[in-house]
Amino acid sequence: MSSLPQPESTAQWYEDKVRTYGFDHRGLGFRSRSSQVKRFEALLRVGELDGQRVLDVGCGFGDLLAFLHERGIEPIYTGIDVCEPMVRRCVERFGESGRFVAADVLDYEPAGSFDYVLASGLFGLDAEDTRERILPTLERMVSWARTGVAVNFLSAAYPNPAENRIYVEPGKAIEAALTLAPSVRLDHTYLPNDFTLYLYRSPLWACDSEARTA
Repeated sequence: MSSLPQPESTAQWYEDKVRTYGFDHRGLGFRSRSSQVKRFEALLRVGELDGQRVLDVGCGFGDLLAFLHERGIEPIYTGIDVCEPMVRRCVERFGESGRFVAADVLDYEPAGSFDYVLASGLFGLDAEDTRERILPTLERMVSWARTGVAVNFLSAAYPNPAENRIYVEPGKAIEAALTLAPSVRLDHTYLPNDFTLYLYRSPLWACDSEARTA
């Protein structure tokens, strides 16, 4: 079990958004649908997801799963979210095509591992203890992933930050990531205020070496 407090304030914030805006990007705190899609497109660059076991941490309304299906990508999908109304919406929306669990990522205990673990918008809200939860969350995500992790952050390099949001220094994110995985890259090209961090359990250079000697 987690030693950090449960994120009740985070769950309540999202529940309030759902009541106000319903089941669209505004209920998730995104300013526009297009920015959500650009973040999803960045997550896709982690690797080949079709047929792979994928965990979506902070799955919201299951929009990432819908995004994948629209592109013909059919993962063996699990989504978790701390906000129970969102999880209920996912079950209504997808039925048996995905597995959804209401859980805090720091308390979640999966039955097995995943090929890829993804998270979009997970650390955006500056709620109590969120900053302290970032590294423990990344540690768990990496421990569950057989191949790789992709997670996005709001960038501290952006000159016009919004209130009540967490902005992360890209350089510090790379430093932290390298303590968790041997192979890391960062993409700061798709939005001015966002970057995606990719962490790989097996170094990509090792995979290339194995391919050459096979």
